[in-house]
Amino acid sequence: MLFNRRKVARIQDGNLNTLVDNSGTVAVVDGRVLFRFEKSMRFDGNIEGNLQGTLSRDCVLVIGPKAKVNGSVLAQSVVVLGTVNGNVSGEYVEIRESARVAGDITYVRVEIHQGSHVQGRMFRVEDGKRSEDNPTEKVPPAEAAE
Repeated sequence: MLFNRRKVARIQDGNLNTLVDNSGTVAVVDGRVLFRFEKSMRFDGNIEGNLQGTLSRDCVLVIGPKAKVNGSVLAQSVVVLGTVNGNVSGEYVEIRESARVAGDITYVRVEIHQGSHVQGRMFRVEDGKRSEDNPTEKVPPAEAAE
């Protein structure tokens, strides 16, 4: 019995970091969840709905590696590590190597890492106008380096 003892994990007293600031609100529109926030948020769950931030300088949305969003996302800065089945919009959009995006990406600046999977159209925003007249061709899935 001496070596078979299990240690009990304990949460330390003190401050725990939250994933969402106090600006978040949730609404249900036409049976879909709409989650709005003003500052920063890290999302690590599953949602059937939209994550909508603002285009203000301090608004950052990080979609974690195990997250799945079935809806559109919007924030000033968007970093995708998980799965988004919907459109992604932001002034700065980063699609990391583990990410999967099935939808259009609207951006001012974009960074797509090798190994990510993007299936959709790319729209660059210039002078406040989306380049809908001349979207780039559909982007095939990025393949990992062999």
